[in-house]
Amino acid sequence: MKQIAPVWSTAFFLALFVSGCGTDRQWTTDSEEAVRWVETGVQQWQRFYYTDALKSLENAVAADSQFAVAWGRMALVHLWASNMPDARALIAKAERLSATATPREQQMIRLWSYRINDEREKEASLADSLIRLYPQDSELYLFRGQCYEFERNFEAAVGMYEEGLKYDTAFALGMMSLGYAHSILGDQDKAVEYMQRYIRMAPQEADPLASYADILLRAGRFDEALEQYRKALVVRPDYWYAVREIGTVYLIKGKLRDAERQFEMATKLLPVNTQSEANLLRLRGMVDLQRGTYEDAVALYRAARAIDSSYVWGSSGLVTALGKLKHFAEGWEVIDSVRAEIKRRKMAESQVMQAYHVMRARLLTEEGKLDEAEEECREAVEFSTPFTRGVIYVQGARIARVQKEWEPALDAIENALRVNPNSPEALLTLALIYHDKGDNQMAREIGRRLLNLWSEADADYRPLAELREALGKTLR
Repeated sequence: MKQIAPVWSTAFFLALFVSGCGTDRQWTTDSEEAVRWVETGVQQWQRFYYTDALKSLENAVAADSQFAVAWGRMALVHLWASNMPDARALIAKAERLSATATPREQQMIRLWSYRINDEREKEASLADSLIRLYPQDSELYLFRGQCYEFERNFEAAVGMYEEGLKYDTAFALGMMSLGYAHSILGDQDKAVEYMQRYIRMAPQEADPLASYADILLRAGRFDEALEQYRKALVVRPDYWYAVREIGTVYLIKGKLRDAERQFEMATKLLPVNTQSEANLLRLRGMVDLQRGTYEDAVALYRAARAIDSSYVWGSSGLVTALGKLKHFAEGWEVIDSVRAEIKRRKMAESQVMQAYHVMRARLLTEEGKLDEAEEECREAVEFSTPFTRGVIYVQGARIARVQKEWEPALDAIENALRVNPNSPEALLTLALIYHDKGDNQMAREIGRRLLNLWSEADADYRPLAELREALGKTLR
């Protein structure tokens, strides 16, 4: 989903809530103007232009304040802009107004409400019912596919997306969903193929280029990804997602000040609310983590949590920073609060549990409780996918490095590099492992690869400083 989140969490929740009333739809409104604005808003939403979509939907409810579907669509845009308070308030209003709507509108609004309010079993069940009622409505297969993704049943999700495309071979977002799903399953070549088809389906839009860039980024093809994000901005200069992800590439390359500027520009292109402020604070915290200014990172993450403590993925950076500062008690308090939020939102069987166990593994590693940290890595694997598993392998290698168990460490890094052959975290860990075990030739070879990647890195980029400090003259 084109959502405000770290890049490793971008592929899991896809924002595909598009026009759900099919060819036989009957709008419960007498305002043709309201209908036109809703249709315009949905088109903008399909392209992930959230600010434009909200303006159109606001025009729709101005034309007819009783138009339930318009309020429901507005709720969904706020959901995907990470503005949960407004999303929940608006969907509740849509449900109240839907009492006089058509049965199909009522069902769609109920489906959206289940998504917004984390009622996932009900959402999946209703999606199945709607597919039986309206088997030619392609978007319903997308809803169901997303439910399968939440359950970590990605093969079933692929089947749903393919089924939807049978009924509408030109449905570009179905093709995009297939690209991301195959990427999550670890088949980056097939993901590239589907994203290239997505570009051909919508050659005048920015997102297909940005989505293709996402797959290149996951494959470690950073310069190619950067080129595609920039092409997306040629199509649409204010496309917030491409702006933000250029910042992600800069962060990988160590260009921290440039990354900060991109993150700030992207935030300004999104709907303004307290959640956007929290998300920018988290992004700035990510940058400070890479500087190694952990106190600053903690302050930013704390400020973000004060605005919104429900965003469980945003706690990973805070726990990492607290661990580096040896503030273990607070780190465990944060982890406990994350666990409570996961339970409240019924996410204990979802992929977010991988992030939860990796957080625990990192904090335990900093505490020196290595056996427990290894167990958390094993738990994390149970909730992972071929694409997301790389971070677990790297953490396992770091644990083995501390234990001076070189063969398990090298095996773990080999697995991580199968996921992304150019992963900076994996390559840095590999260089440090070779250095520690006295293989200076291999340490130098890996170190030079990283120096090439970080050739334009800022002077305060912590991974580069760590590499130089460890290898010293070996790099020359």
